[in-house]
Amino acid sequence: MMDAELPGLEEQVRRVLAASQHLVEQTILLGLAIQLFWLDQWTRPVLAAAEAQAAWRAHQARRERLVRRGVPDHLARQGLRLV
Repeated sequence: MMDAELPGLEEQVRRVLAASQHLVEQTILLGLAIQLFWLDQWTRPVLAAAEAQAAWRAHQARRERLVRRGVPDHLARQGLRLV
C-alpha cells in the first residue's frame, strides 16, 4: 500500500517545488518592480528641479546679455525680445 502512494506523493512534491520556484521568481520580480517605482518617484522631483534651475539660469543669462546691450534692467527682467 505504501508503494502505491509514493508515486502520487512524489508528483505532489514536484508540483509543490515547481510552485515554490514560481513564487520565488514572482517575488523577485515584484521586488524589482518596487525598486524601479521607488527610483522613478525619487528622481522625478530631482529632474524637475534641475530643469527649473536650468530655465532660471537661462533667463538670468538672457537678462544679463540684454543689460550688457544697454537695455534697462527693469525692462530686461520682463524678458523682452529684441528684433
